[in-house]
Amino acid sequence: MMKMKDEEKTKKQLIGELEELRQKIAELEASGAERRRAEEETKWLAQENAIMAEIGKIVSSTVNIEEVYERFAEEVRKLIPFDRIVINLANLENNTLTSAYLAGVDVPGRRAGDTMPLTGTASEEVIRKRSSLLMRGDRIDDLASRFPALLPTFQAGLRSGLFVPLISKDRVVGTLHLRSTKPNAYTERDLRLAEKVGNQIAGAIASSQLFAERKGVEEALKKNEARFKELKELYDNAPMGYHECDTKGYITSVNRTELEMRGYALEEMIGQPVWDFIAEEEAKQVVLAKLKGELPAGQQFERVYRRKDGTTFPALIQDRVLRDSEGRITGIRSTIQDITERKKAEKEMSELQEQLRQSQKMEAVGRLAGGIAHDFNNILTVIKGYSQLSLLSLKEGDPLRENIEEIQKAADKARDLTGQLLAFSRRQIMEMRVIDLNAVLWNLEKMLRRIIGEDIELTMFLAKDLWSVKTDPGQMEQVIMNLVVNARDAMKEGGKLTIETANVELGETYTRTHGMVKPGRYVMLAVTDTGVGMTPEDREHVFEPFFTTKEKGKGTGLGLSTAYGIVKQSEGHIWVYSEPGKGTTFKIYLPVTEGPLNELQEKAKEESPRGNETILVVEDEGEVRGLTVRILKERGYKVLEAAQGLDAFVICDEYEGPIHLLLADVVMPKMSGRDLAEHIAEIRPGIKVLYMSGYTDNTIAHHGILEKDMNYIQKPFSVENLARKVREVLDRN
Repeated sequence: MMKMKDEEKTKKQLIGELEELRQKIAELEASGAERRRAEEETKWLAQENAIMAEIGKIVSSTVNIEEVYERFAEEVRKLIPFDRIVINLANLENNTLTSAYLAGVDVPGRRAGDTMPLTGTASEEVIRKRSSLLMRGDRIDDLASRFPALLPTFQAGLRSGLFVPLISKDRVVGTLHLRSTKPNAYTERDLRLAEKVGNQIAGAIASSQLFAERKGVEEALKKNEARFKELKELYDNAPMGYHECDTKGYITSVNRTELEMRGYALEEMIGQPVWDFIAEEEAKQVVLAKLKGELPAGQQFERVYRRKDGTTFPALIQDRVLRDSEGRITGIRSTIQDITERKKAEKEMSELQEQLRQSQKMEAVGRLAGGIAHDFNNILTVIKGYSQLSLLSLKEGDPLRENIEEIQKAADKARDLTGQLLAFSRRQIMEMRVIDLNAVLWNLEKMLRRIIGEDIELTMFLAKDLWSVKTDPGQMEQVIMNLVVNARDAMKEGGKLTIETANVELGETYTRTHGMVKPGRYVMLAVTDTGVGMTPEDREHVFEPFFTTKEKGKGTGLGLSTAYGIVKQSEGHIWVYSEPGKGTTFKIYLPVTEGPLNELQEKAKEESPRGNETILVVEDEGEVRGLTVRILKERGYKVLEAAQGLDAFVICDEYEGPIHLLLADVVMPKMSGRDLAEHIAEIRPGIKVLYMSGYTDNTIAHHGILEKDMNYIQKPFSVENLARKVREVLDRN
């Protein structure tokens, strides 16, 4: 029994020793594998370092980066096997990539030197994130949604990819792509290696770009030096005078032509204030204002210059403000052209042109204002009057009221249109009202958008709490539409139209350089386009009647002249700023008024004036006469009526009662209203007279109606306006 136990014990010991021996053998084997892995890792690191060192030599061997790419790719392949390599250069300003180098699997439509949009590429993501990207590339749907620009490479058989941003001194210069036809071909270690080689080629690319830029600068400097010598020669011998002044207005440079023009030596002008050589007293303030950026420069203007001998000469000047790289004003460069002879020729030509313009203008006034205005206003008087009378006879809520009110609105618009047609004469009667210019613009917005069409973008910047102005709202609408149409015609290919309002205060510096403008508070309206602009010569004539740069039959040349006249009648002023190819800005300044905006509305709500006096109405147009008689009778007056002057005489002679008021049309057949009134005054001393007409001011003035103490009402008039005017004349002492 003891022997069996000993044998069993010996057997267990042997099994234990055998297991222990097996463990030691396993440990020795593991230790050997680890040692072999360590040896392989050491060998790989040595190889990696050697290849990286070789790449370093390659990229630093030349600044000609084109010679580097091929050798660089060969070394990279030893570290990271690839089937296609691409080196892209990034232009972040243009959002594009240019393939500087590519090799390996061909991708249709992708060649070295090609430029493509950055959007939709893997490069876009790695540049934006400034981090590398490892792509497994085994699913085309993922690729299509994330990087649609990579679809052609997938279709060419490429699957896996390493995408590395090339960054040098914190500046992204491009991207490195390594692609494989095998899915899951790359590891994170491969990605780190790609980043290392990417850093090396990025530095080489940046150095190459810097070298190219420096070389370009050096070549440009050489060209500039030669060009400077050439320009200096041209500068001194130019047909025009040139000079420059610093920020204090002191002359720093002047060419030979200007010295000869003025009769000075170079040392007599250098270092002297530029205004000492200008005959105009305000020259100093103008120059200093331009140096401060308070006045626009670049436009041509005339100025009187002084010679050394004390004589003066007219010159055409163009100032250009000089600025440094940060936009700060450093001085002014001026060109000067002696225009003495040209001024003589222009004066003679101007006199001939003025005679022609006046002849054409008066002919147009007689034909348009006399024909259209009078007849059209008579028709409008009937439409407006009878529609108002119809409204007065209808109860609130009557369905006909809305239709008649629309007729009223149409008549009002037609009345405004008549005034707009006559506006070019600058003597049309204006219904001055206190208005908010912003409200006028908002009301016009839809119409303006229809006028300019879809190719022009309209933007309005309207100032909050805009001050009130006093003008004719209908005429001001015409001004705005004229300016907008003018801007539209200057943008045949489309563009941007900007309308702006602002509260401004014009100081003495501004008013001294802008004619008879008075200092004070104004509302500014600016209309700016991005069209073809105007030459200085066109700007000089832009507000003249019949002046146009449009093709024959495309414009009358009255639009801007009309705008000018309306603005002047509103006691405002208008200026134009424009350069060829840079668009045009028209600025209107209207003086601020303190009157309340609802001034006219409150008066309109007052009870319609009535009376019981006797009134003699003399009007050759039967419809107008009938309307006038009806309005007056419904307000309690006794009315006598006549179609012409002779009939009126008969009535005055036969009527036994008093006649308190003569209401007569100005222009009638056989006898004018003025002549009629003078003759009736002999028969009926003390009779009061009120004239009415649809003609323009100049026609009425011809008949002596606009003289002091003359009473007058413009057609078409409303029921309330006629009633108030009649009562006003009757009550006046």
